[in-house]
Amino acid sequence: MKSLRIQLCIACLLVCSALCLPIFSSSTQVSRSLEIELTPGPYYTGRGGWFIFGYDVEPQVAVWLETAEGEYLETLFVTRRGAEKAWRAAPKSGRPEALPVWNHLHETEVDDVSAATSQSGVQKAVRISDNLAPGTYRVVLETNRSYDYNDVFPKKLGVNGQPSVIYRADITIGQGPVEREFQPVGKGDPAGLDGQITEGLDGLDTALQLFSDLRIIYEETKHE
Repeated sequence: MKSLRIQLCIACLLVCSALCLPIFSSSTQVSRSLEIELTPGPYYTGRGGWFIFGYDVEPQVAVWLETAEGEYLETLFVTRRGAEKAWRAAPKSGRPEALPVWNHLHETEVDDVSAATSQSGVQKAVRISDNLAPGTYRVVLETNRSYDYNDVFPKKLGVNGQPSVIYRADITIGQGPVEREFQPVGKGDPAGLDGQITEGLDGLDTALQLFSDLRIIYEETKHE
């Protein structure tokens, strides 16, 4: 009987010790980033100005993140001229027709996500919020190049020519790395009067060849 009592006491001590021990759990943090890769196409560079006052022009681009339902969340990237509205030979009102959809959406500071375009295109890594809930999101890209005229959008007043082209790519956050190509879905208002997207690509030709490849790459990095 005494032996039994000793065994029971030992068992109780072991249970109490287990209950009283502090519980340590490994806290794993995940850093999330998006890389935007835009490769120049055959009509990436155009020519603006007049005669000896001519100059090369390259596309303006804005990329932003939306919910799966289309609610604007944040700007991921915008070309510097578009962000600063530093246009050549533009009227006082600027050039809202360059990136009309983005211009009517964003309300945040964009200095930290803006950059100039170059002949090599765009390759930009952007950190996104660690607090972004796992799920499906929409990445939207708008691009436009001045002096890009055709028969449907001929040279009139201004320099816009063909309207901005809207591309989309859906990504899933929280399930590991993923890579998606942007697909064209519509166009912005030619005069920049509103931020609506007109579905379809009617009337566009060279505007669809500013880039030969547009893609978004989502990366997850775990930190113990």
